[in-house]
Amino acid sequence: MMTETTINGKPFKHLYAAHCESGVTASFFRHEGVDISEPLVFGIGSGIFFGHLPFIKWVGMPLSTYRAQPGAIFRKAAKRLGGEFVSKRFRNPQEGMDELRRVLRTGQIVAIRTNVYWLPYFPRRFRNNFNGHNLIVLYEVENGFRLSDPNWDHLIDISAEDLERARFARGPLEPRGFMYYPKTIRPNPDLRTACIKGMKDTCNMMLKIPLPLFGIRGMRYLAKKIKNSPGKVGFNEACRQLAHLVRMQEEIGTGGGGFRFMYAAFLQEASDLFGGSDDLARLSREMTSIGDLWRDFAVIAVHIIKQRGQSEDNFDKASELLLTCASREEEFFKDLREVVGKLKA
Repeated sequence: MMTETTINGKPFKHLYAAHCESGVTASFFRHEGVDISEPLVFGIGSGIFFGHLPFIKWVGMPLSTYRAQPGAIFRKAAKRLGGEFVSKRFRNPQEGMDELRRVLRTGQIVAIRTNVYWLPYFPRRFRNNFNGHNLIVLYEVENGFRLSDPNWDHLIDISAEDLERARFARGPLEPRGFMYYPKTIRPNPDLRTACIKGMKDTCNMMLKIPLPLFGIRGMRYLAKKIKNSPGKVGFNEACRQLAHLVRMQEEIGTGGGGFRFMYAAFLQEASDLFGGSDDLARLSREMTSIGDLWRDFAVIAVHIIKQRGQSEDNFDKASELLLTCASREEEFFKDLREVVGKLKA
């Protein structure tokens, strides 16, 4: 299986990543000689988040997110690391494919946003109608393109027809052929300043958004909704909604707990960048523990769904555990905000 290739005489090493957007962004910077990890990109780009959006439907069910909105990690990380990128959308699929080919012929690698359902190399059981999957197109091959998809451990070829279908799929957050690539990248970015900006922004998003659907408030709103759902919509429908929530947490992207683990890895690396900060190392361990709690919530939810309430696990218990996650994260981000205020770039 191919994991390395050459583009316009320049080596490209495929990055197998935990999450597509942070993995693609890290690959861009690494390809330009900036030695940076995916967790650092995720933290600098303020990737960790929570939101419950009942007014946005995905497969007919409310959308819950455990990370920043698609594109935000890339935009914020690129700006804070000193990268200038070109981004484009298209109304006409032919124009979008023509522009992709034109840029690739210059020797430039190009990231695109796609719909997972139309990527044929994904096994059918993992395909879902998700319009936010990022990957890198390296160059054209016979009848198609060679890809670096961070969800896979090797390079992949795809036909031009399949790639066009994935780029121009319809539905929520439709990509409209979205593509982006670097114009300039600073060779020696100020990682400490970038980390401070990323951590401050993350604390603000989790603690200060006044709407009840986002950050810590959003977790508490959802916990109350879970507790009341059997009485409001009936047990079977409540189970269906809970199953959808677990799927959003554990099967779409990196998952709720997975994003917490990645942020913990970011804090561990940041600790080293700031001369072995004991506070950041301590917070890294705390976030790992919070990630475990999110996984425990998913397990309880599955027990409820499969056993139909015939065990000690019930909607009240799931709600209480989610409230515990909210309280732990509230204390965590308040603590992080104080620690960041003392750091020096």
